[in-house]
Amino acid sequence: MRDHWEVEDYTFVGVGPTIGNGAVMQLSANGHASEESLESYALGSLGEPALGELEEHLLLCSLCQDQLKEIDAYHAAMKSAAARLEGQDESRKKLWTRVSGAMTFRRLGWVMGLVAIALGGLALRVWLTPTALTPAVALVLETSRGSEVRHAPARRPLELSLDVKGLPAYPLYAVETVDAVGQVQAQSTAAVSEGRVKMSLSQGLRPGNYFARLYSPSHELLREYGLVID
Repeated sequence: MRDHWEVEDYTFVGVGPTIGNGAVMQLSANGHASEESLESYALGSLGEPALGELEEHLLLCSLCQDQLKEIDAYHAAMKSAAARLEGQDESRKKLWTRVSGAMTFRRLGWVMGLVAIALGGLALRVWLTPTALTPAVALVLETSRGSEVRHAPARRPLELSLDVKGLPAYPLYAVETVDAVGQVQAQSTAAVSEGRVKMSLSQGLRPGNYFARLYSPSHELLREYGLVID
């Protein structure tokens, strides 16, 4: 019956309640169908005899017809919103399923392996750079009056030449490089060549203050040279 009065263009005046089988249709205080009755009718849960009475009332009451249309539109909007939310939730579930399927333990292991190889290659390149690809910095260290503290760039191979003028002559000297707190960075032994003892630091040094120390064969400290790494 709803299809019938929705298609036709009715203009009726509201009437009072009708009586059928002794049951009276629920009306609001203004003589129209109550909102509860219209809600139940829109949801299809209104039973007889109230169903028949309400449909007869709707045939004559344009105000209740409009109210029922508003209720139907509200229900339709709620169903559409619920359908959209359900669709979005289903899309998220499918996306998570695809991601979970892709990130299996075996595939994750392959990815981690590739990352490790890439990091290893980068570390090897960085490690080789100061020793094989970068030329060494040559410095002459002296302790004579007026000599200045020498500076050198950080992490560059160093070739240190220590002046031994005025020191006792030995076949070999012990040489070490220490940082500002005395921690040994490198050690070696070397003979005098052209009035100097040479020491190579192939890995270079980090920024900071350092000292090159020259010892006798009995490890007696003979001389200390300052060095600043920038």
